[in-house]
Amino acid sequence: MPSRRSILRLGGVAAAGIIGALAQAEAAHTPDDSFVRLRRRWREVSVGSGYDPAAEPYRTWLAGLGRAAARHRDAMAPSRTSLWPDQAFPSFMATPRRLRTMAHAYVLEGTGLTGDAGLAAAVAAGIDHYRRQVYAAGADPVGNWWHWQIGVPRALLDAAVLVGLDEGRSVALRDAVDHFVPDSRLARYGGNSTGANRVDLCLVMLLRAMLRSDPGKADLAVSALSPVFRYVSEGDGFYRDGSFIQHTYVPYQGAYGVTLLSGLATLFAVLRGSPWEVSHEIVFDAVERSFAPFVRDGACMDLVRGRGVGRRPFGDHEKGREMAAAILLLGEVAPVAYRARWHAMVKGWAVRNTYRPMLEHREPAFHARLAAIMADDAVPAAPEPVGHRLLSMSARAVHRRPGWCAALSMASHRIGHYEHGNGENLRGWHTGSGMLYWWADGHGDQYSDSFWPTVDPYRLPGTTVSTRRLPDGAGAGWGDTRTPWRWVGGATDGVYAAVGQHLTGLESTIVDSTKQHHARDHALWPAPAESSGHLASILGTMTRAHAVILSTNVRMNSRPPLQNGSTSRAGVISSMSKMTGRTSSTANATRCQVA
Repeated sequence: MPSRRSILRLGGVAAAGIIGALAQAEAAHTPDDSFVRLRRRWREVSVGSGYDPAAEPYRTWLAGLGRAAARHRDAMAPSRTSLWPDQAFPSFMATPRRLRTMAHAYVLEGTGLTGDAGLAAAVAAGIDHYRRQVYAAGADPVGNWWHWQIGVPRALLDAAVLVGLDEGRSVALRDAVDHFVPDSRLARYGGNSTGANRVDLCLVMLLRAMLRSDPGKADLAVSALSPVFRYVSEGDGFYRDGSFIQHTYVPYQGAYGVTLLSGLATLFAVLRGSPWEVSHEIVFDAVERSFAPFVRDGACMDLVRGRGVGRRPFGDHEKGREMAAAILLLGEVAPVAYRARWHAMVKGWAVRNTYRPMLEHREPAFHARLAAIMADDAVPAAPEPVGHRLLSMSARAVHRRPGWCAALSMASHRIGHYEHGNGENLRGWHTGSGMLYWWADGHGDQYSDSFWPTVDPYRLPGTTVSTRRLPDGAGAGWGDTRTPWRWVGGATDGVYAAVGQHLTGLESTIVDSTKQHHARDHALWPAPAESSGHLASILGTMTRAHAVILSTNVRMNSRPPLQNGSTSRAGVISSMSKMTGRTSSTANATRCQVA
């Protein structure tokens, strides 16, 4: 039998296959205290440590958590159809989360219920009742797969690991999780077992390992992460230009990407010093390469939040805070050089985010980490960076200048105009038609407070669109609303840029259009667009003196559109030369990126 270390070195699918063969029967408990330490570390990382529970604001927050847990405990009324009368089964979200809240109150100091045997018994009974009525081994997993394989098992296992279960209940929960999340779920990297989903599945597998002190499951949880630590050239994952894609066609740093980063930070922190310790430089590099470019003053830009942009007001600030929390946790296991830069960066975000102050978020673990940095005079608050980031593989560009920032969302043969699914974002049709986002100092909330429910979806800033009326959810779901054209991208020297796209509108009368934007010191503006077909309406809005000047000038003609990357590449390099004064002899100083 190969050693655990040799198995982990195999990585990916091969390792998953071997481990699946080895772990059919539950392994005996390890003779050392590895799992005792893992469970302790899980509690410290996931629930929080490193703060004084008697100090404010922790004292108030923890007392509130205790009161909520007591209410849940007292209101429990197990029946065939519910655990709480106001949450009829299956209650995939609320019931498991209430049980986890109660478990947190049990392990955290200062809740008034710390170590309370009655509360622990209620949690254990609640987990078992939900398992028997909803999450039983052999049950038919109807509805969204995510609930059965990620959402429910993670919450139930989390609560179980925190409070402990007796042997019978522990074995029964093990069997239920093994039924819905078998080892084979991690044998192939594809389908809905990629990117953030793969990391979530590995977290579930690690919790399953901690539940029964099962080293085989821990081996699998770590080895199955291997495909996440690779740059990709198509589909889900990290790209060398900083792009992150989920659902094959959607730039997603601000939703699935945050989930992935948070999950990996948790895994790295929990497993540090254990026989399963894991980390990877690609993840460390992604913080500044993939995530930070899309954060402005602590808020995550909507152009990388997929279908979640309209879920709730100030969702952009919520995701920015989640990103900051993941980065600070990851910093605990990252090399010192990374950690120093990240601390300064996050401190800068927190200082400038006055719309939803990060320190007001009621999460003790994150608050303690951030408060320590904010109080440390040796950590500077990094200013907003200045420069241009062009991510052609995800059809996105971000241009930052002193006092303002602009961003473009585009579409191509690999990136959809927009994503809709599960009834969300049904009118985001034209966000990939060159939508311009703009922020200036003092205007950090203009997309936060119900922008998407109230904006005219046919008049998005910067877009070239037809006024043809579209049905809700036009185009295929889950982001497959691509154009037929390969050309999107441009050229940049890291300061200036020429960015363009070959555009076909979504179910539109615009069949061929080329759009190009020039990004310079004091402005971002489009070059004249060239279109064929009937153009019912062109929109160009949003002006600000010495900040952003956006206008649209369209010529109707039958000139053939750009057909390939070579013609387009020459055009954008020519534009860069005109803006920067560079000649062809210095062309190597300008990066040309065409998807």
